[in-house]
Amino acid sequence: MSDDEEFYSEDCAGENLFTSLSCGDIYRALGIILSDTNVFMQFFTVFINILHLIVLFQKELRTGAIYILMIGICLADIIGYLLDFFNVAYERTWISTIPFYTNVYCLRYDLVRVSFVDFVSIFVQMARPVAVWLAMMMALIRTLSVFFPMSIWIQKLAKAKTAIFMSVVVFTFWILWYSSQYFTMTLRWYPDVLSKACTDYEEHRNLTHYVLVVPKASFSLVFKREKLEPFIRFIPAILYPILTITLLVQLRIIKKKRESMNKNLLNDRSDNTTKLILFMTLFFMISEGLEGIGDYILQKILATPNYQDSMVDVISALGVAQYFYTNLRTLNGISHAFICFAMSSQYRDTVKRMLCSSKKQRRGQNILVISTVSVSSSHNSSRSRT
Repeated sequence: MSDDEEFYSEDCAGENLFTSLSCGDIYRALGIILSDTNVFMQFFTVFINILHLIVLFQKELRTGAIYILMIGICLADIIGYLLDFFNVAYERTWISTIPFYTNVYCLRYDLVRVSFVDFVSIFVQMARPVAVWLAMMMALIRTLSVFFPMSIWIQKLAKAKTAIFMSVVVFTFWILWYSSQYFTMTLRWYPDVLSKACTDYEEHRNLTHYVLVVPKASFSLVFKREKLEPFIRFIPAILYPILTITLLVQLRIIKKKRESMNKNLLNDRSDNTTKLILFMTLFFMISEGLEGIGDYILQKILATPNYQDSMVDVISALGVAQYFYTNLRTLNGISHAFICFAMSSQYRDTVKRMLCSSKKQRRGQNILVISTVSVSSSHNSSRSRT
């Protein structure tokens, strides 16, 4: 059952959620407004993160562990929000067909077809935890480098190759986590997996195409995973601040030695790396922690048999809150580039260098054009004298 069916009035049955504000109650109206706002912010998030990625790929930044992990966060945000546009477009009926869709109406009941939408969903779902855990890796590296500044092991941990390895491991783990129900996926000839009880059985026997299928029993993993989702969101919201607070306390103790011990270690010349991590911690903690708490409360209420009617408004409010949490996550994705620019002098210097080099290139082109015109004029005047 979708969120819209679960949290909105039965008067809206059969209505498109995004057609108007007139159908349903205040909760539905708020859901539409928040959802429309998020669509706009998603476009802006993708645009900002593409520019952010271009800056992070510059030579001055891509060799530092902190910025390599930031590249991973940026890629996760771009992939997640970009692919989610497909879900948004289909939900709002901007597109009416699904790519690679084939008619499998008569598929056996013990099998489930795997479609293009399912693959999109894997990458949309993995994007959020990838960004959160890579941010935690940033805080972990910074914290360990402060506690053990002379450790050879920590110096290796803070190298670019290690950061790349961490990013690959985090991406791989969460992709596998959200695709676990498809591990038993097989490609079958559609006429071989038909249900004879289907009313159109004879017609579908003549269809000649393959279909990706998984046993329906495999989807029990999805239900188990959904029960763990609040904890997956809530645990990083606890661990991440603990790491950051520990870092701040230790930095206060060794404040005078902070710059000499850590700038070269992380290949980050910024004197505000810790502040950068602190601000990212606050944004992640708010966006992930609130959603984890809300989901946990909602699951507990819905799991209570015969809950009182007085809880209906609470359930509806928590349902609408899902849209608000989504807005917070999108704002979090937008914030990274601005936090880097505000907190990292190295990042600012790189942006300034890119802007200045482009201006110099334009000036060079103008000078070349002027010089060419001047030479041409001189040549023509000399010919006329002759």
